[in-house]
Amino acid sequence: MGDNSDSSSRFLSSLPSQPITDDIIKQIGESENEKVCGAMGFPGSTPGVIEAFLLDMESKTHVIVFDPTEEQWRVYESFGTEEMGHQEMVDRASELANEWLAESLSDRIAAADETDSGT
Repeated sequence: MGDNSDSSSRFLSSLPSQPITDDIIKQIGESENEKVCGAMGFPGSTPGVIEAFLLDMESKTHVIVFDPTEEQWRVYESFGTEEMGHQEMVDRASELANEWLAESLSDRIAAADETDSGT
């Protein structure tokens, strides 16, 4: 059994240093990686732009978020899914994503303002 954190780190470093689109989430979910069971983006503050998504892997689901202050993706929280049904897993990940979206709102607004002003 390999170390999940190592494969998570490699995966995160392969993501662009910006929020991504629904199409990229779809590609991640349909990837050939046998450890990836699926991926689903959560609506963010901008239509069509994904700032948080779930990555369902073998026995764990990760809520991946874009940190605008660091301009990189990170794992917000991971949880085991062995005893969960699909909808329960999606609901739990949605709660976590909504929690992060609420917590990070001011950072994301500040980052958007910086981008708009051309800094």
